[in-house]
Amino acid sequence: MALLSLLRAADVRLGLGLRFTAVHVDYGLRGPDSDRDREIVERACAEAGVPVHVERLLGSIAGADFQSRARAQRYGLAREVAERRGCDVVVTAHNRDDQAETVLYRLVKYASPRGLAGMRPRDGDLARPLLCVGAAELREYCRAAGIEYGEDVTNSDPVYARNVLRLEVLPRLERLNPRVAETLAAAADQAAAEAEVLKGTAAEARRRVELPVAPGDRAAVSVPALAAESPAVRALVLHELLSRAMGGGVLVERRLVVALERLLARTDDAGKVSLGRGLEAVRGQGALRIRAAVEAHVCAPTVLDGEALAAAGDAGLTAGFCGGAWRLRLLPGAVFRKREAAAGAAFVGLDAPPRRVRLRHPRRGERFAPLGLGGETTVARHLAAAHMPAAVRPLTVVVDIDGRAAWLGGPAPSRVAQSFRVDHSSALTLHVIQEGT
Repeated sequence: MALLSLLRAADVRLGLGLRFTAVHVDYGLRGPDSDRDREIVERACAEAGVPVHVERLLGSIAGADFQSRARAQRYGLAREVAERRGCDVVVTAHNRDDQAETVLYRLVKYASPRGLAGMRPRDGDLARPLLCVGAAELREYCRAAGIEYGEDVTNSDPVYARNVLRLEVLPRLERLNPRVAETLAAAADQAAAEAEVLKGTAAEARRRVELPVAPGDRAAVSVPALAAESPAVRALVLHELLSRAMGGGVLVERRLVVALERLLARTDDAGKVSLGRGLEAVRGQGALRIRAAVEAHVCAPTVLDGEALAAAGDAGLTAGFCGGAWRLRLLPGAVFRKREAAAGAAFVGLDAPPRRVRLRHPRRGERFAPLGLGGETTVARHLAAAHMPAAVRPLTVVVDIDGRAAWLGGPAPSRVAQSFRVDHSSALTLHVIQEGT
């Protein structure tokens, strides 16, 4: 209500020739108080000759995170009305006390110095001309000017985080500094100025490390190039990439930056991190990519009984898995045909008939000791070292002998586990080949 009065006064005094439209959203959640507030707005706008758009959204939003979703809904509605009415700025009445709460909330929530920048007086199509004025000053202005306004009783309920800051945290801080709101607002101004400098530094570094994006990517950077940057610049670049990938206006939590830093620090060129909002970060082939999350590939394992396999003899058994047909044969003695193995067939050495043989995809964190390539590692790291694209790795076929990964193949390069190699002591050989290849 103070903003409506002050905008009109500034327009008249400065001869700005502004055109106004007011927007009021009524969620109908406070009973008679909701009706009272709507009527106050309608009366004031009628007296001022300002058209008002009242949107009644009774019961449209409920449940967890109500406030942030309601806020997003209000801003979306305001922009729709602005476009229809030919207005190019959305003006809100956030004041210095709101700024202090925002700085504290973001610092606690996001653990990032960038949160100190708080709200800006002008941010794209948003304007907040009252950030330099305290809430008490605005109430006094309304009383002195005879401006009718309503008090939102939910602001006194400490169930919401901002109310806790307003009612409990800031009053305690005022014991240390009676002008704490002004101090926090000044810190926000300083942080915003410094953020502009950091933004330029991050942009220069981003140009040094960026890679062309593939279909589905939101961003891609060179891992070696990014690793060559200083830790502070590296964090800035990661923060910027996340912010752009998530839509620019989203505040990036520090934990996401830390997750990407850990992904970069891995000694193998592999790994994936879920970022939320339908995004994921994937490392592979010397690149870190932020992309739309790929739905997990799921195939039910195909299980063959060892006795049935032995009884089938040289003819073997045919099993369907992941859209293909596989023939499995249990052969006596040590059998290995180099040309077939090079073409993708499995030759698995056994000391005794297996109880069960499974065809399945790799499990998360599964370990594997590839023949001739050193010690045990994870399947994911082995596939990354083999330069398999991250999107294809989940399609790898695992021949599982009694619960142990004995062979990897399918789209992955064929490799038998060290303990399942075929040698002169092998009593049996499991021969697996995909039919039609």
